[in-house]
Amino acid sequence: MSAKRRLVDTNLIVRYLVQDHEKHAKAAGKLFEACDRGDVEIVVLPAVLAECVFVLESFYAHPRADIAAALGTLISSPGVQISEAAIHLDALERYRRTKIHFVDCLIAAAARAEDSPVATFDEDFRKFGDVRIENA
Repeated sequence: MSAKRRLVDTNLIVRYLVQDHEKHAKAAGKLFEACDRGDVEIVVLPAVLAECVFVLESFYAHPRADIAAALGTLISSPGVQISEAAIHLDALERYRRTKIHFVDCLIAAAARAEDSPVATFDEDFRKFGDVRIENA
């Protein structure tokens, strides 16, 4: 029997991590426990991951290192799927060690993974020594 798939929304992940709404946190916890048992496959869309970073940083004011660690653990869990997991883990690590916006970290991680330059006017990309910038 194949596992059931669930595409998860940002609010479910945030409630699970923050535990600020007892009923929602409990329900989310049950879903993630089912995922850990292999009963359910959880799909995290890249946009959802980016929104989680934004919400945890801006609304909850969590430290970048905590956000990167929690979300990195989540997307590395067996039963959790995200496209190009290695790129997203690299982006979370870049986010953890800099002050650069997560989406820019994601662009940098993808550029590095495929050895492509980034076309941008954002000087922040120059802080990544392993990313080339070419606008023409």
